[in-house]
Amino acid sequence: MGDTPTTELLATCWTSAGDVRPGLTPDESPVAFEDRVAAVAEAGFTGIGLELADLESVRRSRGLSSARTLIADHGLTHVEVEFLNDWWLDGDRRADSDPRRRRLLDAATALGAHPMKLGSGQPGDDHASGRLIDELGRLGTEAREAGTRLAVETGAGSGLDLVDDVLPAVVALADPHVGLMLDPWHFVRSGTPYDVITGIAASAITAVEISDGAATAIGSFFGDTFDRRLLPGDGAFDVSAFVSAVRGTGWTGAWGVEVMSDVLRALPVPVVLQRAFTAATRVLGAETGSP
Repeated sequence: MGDTPTTELLATCWTSAGDVRPGLTPDESPVAFEDRVAAVAEAGFTGIGLELADLESVRRSRGLSSARTLIADHGLTHVEVEFLNDWWLDGDRRADSDPRRRRLLDAATALGAHPMKLGSGQPGDDHASGRLIDELGRLGTEAREAGTRLAVETGAGSGLDLVDDVLPAVVALADPHVGLMLDPWHFVRSGTPYDVITGIAASAITAVEISDGAATAIGSFFGDTFDRRLLPGDGAFDVSAFVSAVRGTGWTGAWGVEVMSDVLRALPVPVVLQRAFTAATRVLGAETGSP
């Protein structure tokens, strides 16, 4: 790790999507793609995240090659695509997952995007280590061919556990195209201490996001997750301690900022992005002692 830790920031898809609420509205952002890219860049971010519904809309309207040019023309150097769940299962859920898998990989290739975010299913899902390693290894090979890297996200409400399932699989594979997505939201809500991070090698971390929230969940799991995710530093998560733990591994990538709040959702996207950038910059600077 260099003397100056990176403070590059990526606006994840929900942070810039506007009035979109997973599970209640269509996933596609109502904000014009050109306006969204411009707002992300103008706020100071160097990266943008896009959900599959947005990617499909952009592919139909202008083509992904043109989108890649637009993103680059605005000085954005990091692109993240999401979200693939149920990738290691079988049956109907896998049948629904596989077409998304192909479209996300194709979009990652077209946009030069990495990471591609993976979910971890639902409580009670099969988490046999042999199957998990085999399926993650197969998907890692596809990611290599697509020119991207996978980021597996676990947390409260997941079928896979970070410590018991995903981290051992990532370590066993030792594949540079397969790694973890770390986010304080999922650590706190799943009761996983930040100390776990000290045992993770930087090479096993693909991406990191920061957000904040109340000390205990408010309302339902989905309501808390999608409507109460606060700007970094505005809640009780001690995000600076999380950042310190991640930096202690030697990880040096761009930091994703993921906020999903009914309050922020009602504001103009440029306002949300500016607040998110300012809050994240303050937290990252506070951890290093910068002003």
